[in-house]
Amino acid sequence: MRTPFYEWEVALGAQFGEEAGWIVPFAYAPIEEEHRAVREAVGLLDLSGRGRLLVRGRERARFLQSVLSNDIAALPVGHGVLATLLTNKGRMLGLMRVYNLGAEYLLDVEPRAAEKTLRTLQEYKMALRVEIEDVRDSLIALSLQGPKARRLLSAVLGEEFGLEQEGGIVARAPEHLFAQEKVGLQSNIWIARASHTGEEGYDVFMDRATGPLLWHALWRAGDAVGLRAVGLRALFVLRLEAGIPWYGYDVDETTIPLEAGLEAAISFTKGCYIGQETIAMIRYRGHINRKLVGLRLEGDRLPEPGDRLIAGESEVGRITSAAVSPSLQTPIALGYVKCAWAEPGTRLRVKAKDADIDAEVHALPFISGGGTPTNA
Repeated sequence: MRTPFYEWEVALGAQFGEEAGWIVPFAYAPIEEEHRAVREAVGLLDLSGRGRLLVRGRERARFLQSVLSNDIAALPVGHGVLATLLTNKGRMLGLMRVYNLGAEYLLDVEPRAAEKTLRTLQEYKMALRVEIEDVRDSLIALSLQGPKARRLLSAVLGEEFGLEQEGGIVARAPEHLFAQEKVGLQSNIWIARASHTGEEGYDVFMDRATGPLLWHALWRAGDAVGLRAVGLRALFVLRLEAGIPWYGYDVDETTIPLEAGLEAAISFTKGCYIGQETIAMIRYRGHINRKLVGLRLEGDRLPEPGDRLIAGESEVGRITSAAVSPSLQTPIALGYVKCAWAEPGTRLRVKAKDADIDAEVHALPFISGGGTPTNA
């Protein structure tokens, strides 16, 4: 399926590829240029490939509270929270942000978990008075990422707007939020503060008719702040530097959220939900056996997902994602290692296809805002 912004992305010179059933921009320019725009100015991302579900009905809060890992019942209107959808054994079926819009909840789901999440929620709702609607076609989304993202949005909006803490969503915007003389917007939008890159970021959700208006308004104002379009390849590197795991790459149905450092997606105090028994047992009576870590690699070779991590003569983990970091000027990776080898500074070897690669465990994230390296 093509993104709603396809024709304008073609005009910008986008190279396209398939991700989770969607034809999305992979690149517009060399990765280093797109990367620099996000770290130093602002980049525009097309989020069409992410799943978007609206959950309505009298029992919507009760339903989501019973199937998601975070405390949805305590989520105020106008706020959002990270959450996971788990199996009975505490493994991840989905990873998402959940936003309370008042009369409904918006679930913004990782692309490779979108279909599975929708299917599982439909199975779980049983006889509850709940409606689940897949709105990827009608509710579309863009994201601005970078230190000048707020400045650009403010220029387009015509005034400063209130933003909550990380993960929070600005309350539903009134019809006059965009000045009509700038974009002629006549419909509601939602603006959520959400970082996909480690930089300040804002996701903007809107109906399909509003998409072209916002797109052109951002580009008209974008020259003043160095706006660049950013494709999936650069986003992959940016999120890797920020230590952000992606579903289908670094987490999947074999992953317990605590292994991936996703404590922020879990409430340890709310009532029962699917998968809670495993999470509670690990939290209060046990431990995880492996941990997602950063790895700084020597040389210029890149390992592949699934390559083994070796300590001495023993396998202690596997690579999940790897790329060359423009910020660090070296290859980096994410991977799971047994907890005894998860301490930053631990030396390992990657058993790559043709040769071994020396690696060192690095604390996550690799970089802080602006691309500044963190200490190992």
